Amino acid sequence: MKEEVQLLIDLQELDQHIIKGRKQQEQLRKEQARLAVQADKLRAVIDQLDEQIATVEAECGETSKALALEQENVAKAEARLPEIKTQKEYLAVLKEADTAKKQCKDLQEKIDASQEVLQELQDNRDEKQQQLEELQQNNDSRSNEIEAELVKIDKSLSSEDNKRERLAKKVPEQLRKTYDILLQRRNGVAIVEARRYTCLGCNMHLPPQFFNNMLKHQGLDNCPHCNRLLYIQPQEN
Repeated sequence: MKEEVQLLIDLQELDQHIIKGRKQQEQLRKEQARLAVQADKLRAVIDQLDEQIATVEAECGETSKALALEQENVAKAEARLPEIKTQKEYLAVLKEADTAKKQCKDLQEKIDASQEVLQELQDNRDEKQQQLEELQQNNDSRSNEIEAELVKIDKSLSSEDNKRERLAKKVPEQLRKTYDILLQRRNGVAIVEARRYTCLGCNMHLPPQFFNNMLKHQGLDNCPHCNRLLYIQPQEN
């Protein structure tokens, strides 16, 4: 029985190394995902700005066409003025030219305002693009570091998995199944020492008779509180 206890202690130590390595892998992959999300958010902002820029440019283009048309109307009206014979017709054409000029002024103001908005959008877009490039550069550097760490952990885990397989085969099957279940349910701590009438896994007080019986047979028992496997060090005798 003492041999089985030591096997389980050694197995648990190895399992805890494996669990720690896998948690490190998980944390590193989560970090990779966070880096990707940050870059994706910036790209989404840039895409949105590109859409806004395209919309304003299209509106500005339509307004420019309307301005060109009104400028043409002004030119045509003013070209007709010298040929007009009556004052009534002259005033009508003059009014037409003035209306077209006012429309030209309004359209030009609209274009100027659109150009200001366009410049602000473009400046914002350039700023976000620079941020993205800097972020991507940092992300690429960190991702390379993460990949190197993952490879290192993979190699270590592969070696430890092989050691675990060999060690686990030495533990009786039923005891190994019990150990594996407890390892999963108790956060990687399936076997613990019982010392001074206390389970060092859950820190609960053990019944005196239960503890004294453990002292006598020096084997394995289940904690009546947390169900972990309990053992007593030889010096407790």
